[in-house]
Amino acid sequence: MLFRSTPVALGSILQSTGNPGPAGVEVKRGEALRDCCMQAQRQRVKLVGPPKHPFNTLPALRFISCIDDDQERYTAALAINQACWAESRDLSIEEGIEAVLREKSLMKPEWEDVYSFVKERRGRQVLKQATTRALELKVFGVPTFRVNDKMNFWGSDRFELISDYLERPDFYDFSSYERMLNIEGGM
Repeated sequence: MLFRSTPVALGSILQSTGNPGPAGVEVKRGEALRDCCMQAQRQRVKLVGPPKHPFNTLPALRFISCIDDDQERYTAALAINQACWAESRDLSIEEGIEAVLREKSLMKPEWEDVYSFVKERRGRQVLKQATTRALELKVFGVPTFRVNDKMNFWGSDRFELISDYLERPDFYDFSSYERMLNIEGGM
């Protein structure tokens, strides 16, 4: 199965869909953070949290968007994510990203200056195009997993359902969805 990590600007998606993110609704923020902690504990993943939340993810997202090789993209994204969430590192600035790449022995000569690499590769436009495409595909949050370019699965708890869908897609071909989608509102 082909897997491609495609960064998108969550803030833009939330704004475009009229969906206030967890950090923007106090009760939602608390529950989302608790769920994140519970999932990390359950999966034995170290979680400390970023130094500030919400924070500016655009420099990291733009950088990752500019990496063409899928394996390098995934490896860099994972290292940056772990540095932020497991080590509470500030990755809202290019220097923070560069430091992580060096410490994890991932730095490549063309990445030595993250800002220049992103600018040269048009990272702002690449991320914007990916976000626009995600909205066209009806993505409303992250993580969203697109399977066979036809079905979206939203949420980090969907792996079992994705696996089942891949094994027996015809099982999930049902008419009730279209019917319910078009039911007239009753309020």
